[in-house]
Amino acid sequence: MKKIILIGLAMATIGCLNSSLGAQTSPYDKYLTVADLEAAGKLTGVKIVPYDPSKGAGENLNFALADGNMALIATFQMLKPKEYDQYKGQMKSYIRGSVPGIGDDAFDGPPGNYPYVLCFKKRDWVVSLSTFFDTKSGKQIFSMEQLSALAKVVIGRL
Repeated sequence: MKKIILIGLAMATIGCLNSSLGAQTSPYDKYLTVADLEAAGKLTGVKIVPYDPSKGAGENLNFALADGNMALIATFQMLKPKEYDQYKGQMKSYIRGSVPGIGDDAFDGPPGNYPYVLCFKKRDWVVSLSTFFDTKSGKQIFSMEQLSALAKVVIGRL
């Protein structure tokens, strides 16, 4: 009887370890999901990438395409109004312009023809969505219009 109980406990422990190691969840994954990215970009096979700056996955949420190339990273932070003003002031040289209609304030960047970052504020939340460039076509994986649509999804969930 003791053997059966010990085997059962061992199996339960292994099962718990496997499920917790495989999950790789983030407290932010309720704000932006694989399904959201697939819908916005008309993509399939998007996956969450665990935090690993050496692979370009150095933010709160990291998404890759089916082929493993990074697609989008998302950063979430809480800033009080004065902190946000300081943050935006520090980003001044990286800002291309304001993006109306998204949250309390939004801007994109960097300056030039190919902005790939959309930063927005809603209440005390400041979120940055950054897309990558497709290694084959050289085009952005998500356009600014698609990043704007994703931003509105996030804002609806904050």
